[in-house]
Amino acid sequence: MRHIWSTHEIMQMALGRRAFLRGAGVVAGAAAFGPFIPQLAQAASGDLQIMAWEGWELTDELADWRAQNGINVEVSAMGNQDDVTTKFSVPNPPPFDAAEYNQGYADLYLDVLKIAKPLDKAKLPNYNKDNLFDVFYDKPTWYRNGQLYGVPYAWGLNALVYNPALMAKPTSYEDLLKPEVKGKIAFVDDTLATWPIAARLAGLGDKFPNVTKDEMTAIFDNLKKYRDQSRIISLTYGDLVSLFVSGEVAALFCGWTGIPVETAKQGVATEYTIPKEGAGTWCDAWFMPPSVDNEDAAYAFFDMAISPEVQAKVVTRNAAGVVSPKAVDLLPPETKALFDYSDVEGIFKSSPLLGIPPLESTEFATYADWVAAWNEFKAAG
Repeated sequence: MRHIWSTHEIMQMALGRRAFLRGAGVVAGAAAFGPFIPQLAQAASGDLQIMAWEGWELTDELADWRAQNGINVEVSAMGNQDDVTTKFSVPNPPPFDAAEYNQGYADLYLDVLKIAKPLDKAKLPNYNKDNLFDVFYDKPTWYRNGQLYGVPYAWGLNALVYNPALMAKPTSYEDLLKPEVKGKIAFVDDTLATWPIAARLAGLGDKFPNVTKDEMTAIFDNLKKYRDQSRIISLTYGDLVSLFVSGEVAALFCGWTGIPVETAKQGVATEYTIPKEGAGTWCDAWFMPPSVDNEDAAYAFFDMAISPEVQAKVVTRNAAGVVSPKAVDLLPPETKALFDYSDVEGIFKSSPLLGIPPLESTEFATYADWVAAWNEFKAAG
């Protein structure tokens, strides 16, 4: 029965915040890090098959390692998280060695579908208290029942993004309701980012993702006033960047910190800001599917993904946050300034990592209920 959870109707998600990057990012700063050839796992060799977001597959960052060890990496690009869900929830999944999961899918992947293989921490020397911020070390999202299942390696904030040339800096989401910005607001079809913020604005943030159907209805009813101010619900972040560049929108209801990086490339300054209602957080991790057929290479790949040098390179490319405190001083100023690394604990305390609504429940609105309500919300926009 496991395959029922991977249907597109149940698990459909918007294109990822990173899919539009196409590996471009802020690559200028990456060259400053110099070559990095890890001394780890010299026995690793052969083919390594992974599923990853474009720009996050460590193609450039680990080029020297691949050449040194004769490793051929075969990448299947993710368009959304459901690509991974579908791939590994079939009876005989293909022999992939590594894939990514967003924290929202932890319970689904680890407890329901059981598509993440327990990891041997002894084979991951960089997975230790000194190399990771405490919020990423042995926490339930990736570690449970005394076993590690995922290696967190990048995180970020979902907050309000605006164009300072077109509107004053918003200090509250309610600033998006002002008459002067009517028709200049946008949403993006990214439920992992939007739903938690919508719940918070309706006074139900502490309950999300476990809210009743009536509470879910109240969340969407409250969200309608923001939709009524909006010009568009964009299908992708790439489309949204184009709307910012053309001047058609002044603010994005809830977006990703990489947007200002992308608009700046096209000569338009946008900023992300955390209003008084707060922000949402996301964190992605590597996991090993049970069908893995090159464990040595997979372990080496995971370990290097959280090494300080590789961390600094990959988050600079993608305007995200590092999980290793040792990587912070390796970041160029503009990437380092994205987050307050002196208080990572505080960031995750005020904006904890959240899951998706339950797939089955007699008490709470299910994921299918949320998808149906979201589709109705979009259709009426």
